Amino acid sequence: MPGPLDGIKIIEFTQIIAAPFGGMLLADMGAEIIKIEPLAGEPWRLHSEFLPKESKVFIGLNRGKKSLPLDLRHEEGLEIAHKLISDADAVIINARPDVPKSLGIDYDTLSKINPQLIYCDNTAFGRKGPHGYRPGYDLIIQAMSGLLAADNKVVDGVPQQVTATAIADYTTGVAIAWGISAALFARERTGKGQKIDTTLLSTSLLIQGGFTEIEDHGKEEKDELVETLGALRQAGMPYESLLEQQQINSSFNTAFRIYYTTYQTSNDVIAIACLSNSLRKKAADAIGVEDPRLSDDYDPEKSTSNAAIEELSENIKAILLTKTCEEWLSIFDSCGVPAGPVRFIQELTNDEQVIANDMVVEVQHTLAGKIKMAGPMIQMSETPLNARSASPALGEHTDQILLDLGYSEDKIADLKSSDVTL
Repeated sequence: MPGPLDGIKIIEFTQIIAAPFGGMLLADMGAEIIKIEPLAGEPWRLHSEFLPKESKVFIGLNRGKKSLPLDLRHEEGLEIAHKLISDADAVIINARPDVPKSLGIDYDTLSKINPQLIYCDNTAFGRKGPHGYRPGYDLIIQAMSGLLAADNKVVDGVPQQVTATAIADYTTGVAIAWGISAALFARERTGKGQKIDTTLLSTSLLIQGGFTEIEDHGKEEKDELVETLGALRQAGMPYESLLEQQQINSSFNTAFRIYYTTYQTSNDVIAIACLSNSLRKKAADAIGVEDPRLSDDYDPEKSTSNAAIEELSENIKAILLTKTCEEWLSIFDSCGVPAGPVRFIQELTNDEQVIANDMVVEVQHTLAGKIKMAGPMIQMSETPLNARSASPALGEHTDQILLDLGYSEDKIADLKSSDVTL
């Protein structure tokens, strides 16, 4: 069965993570994605290459696409791009704010060629404001959005980035796919194309539950904290002082994190996650400890001292060490405590839970051979998503795309010899 976006044609002018990931999600839905790249290939192809022009990070972000290298600064290269736009449904672009217009692929130019075009423009900060002109990458967004400060990871007094994944980039990729899908639906109703603006900064703010201000509840405390942090910065105070001040003013009860964390067992590491008092009580009973904060007659005005909470935490650590991970999972399962083992990503291509739910797919890459990778993010019963092909080799589809546009084989050979394409 065809995917939900079967018949949709999308042109990508993308690189690195966020926009390529958004395009891949749409490719999984059945859209035809033509990725226009520089003749040297987009930069992510060159990041830790294991074959010439091929890297694992590029392969992981560009499944299901066709590659067309073009020199857009060459008149004939831009002409090819504009021909593709004439019957395209959507464009995805991520670049410095000044780049699209200089290349002739900005919204105003392309929407004149195709008024029904949906144009998704991803920038770091948005086009307005004091940072609108700047390029930006995931680390900068982590720093400016509060993500980095919230992670509480400090080395030599300096806050460190969230390194497990490019969180701003990947979540923005989901926003790109979501926005284009919605715009396609709106066009079915109105017949009109439109421009979509996505930004790494807006996505990063949205995924932080703490980015909420209620005028009549806590705003004065927030304003006081902002004023204090500003004064500390002016005084040149170290980051730890800023972090300590923020934690003092935090409404989150950090003491309860002993029920939302990881523990070493006798043979493995286990995570437990209890975000309600009823679940915390179940966890405490299952482990065999008493937490006075969980009793019905607990008086918050007579809160347990930090020393007592620390002692409780140490007791739990010691008790968890007395049994295996499997034994604790069985205990927690029996009483309804959310828990699971800690795993590394390299272990998961063979994980029974992942395999049972078809979360891993196998594709054949033209140069690299057989590849196992994470499959489509969602499944749909009537219009199933499908990992149709691996990422393209650079220029793998040049002839096919140009022949479909009406170029002759001789003309394609001439364009290649003139370094318009590969």
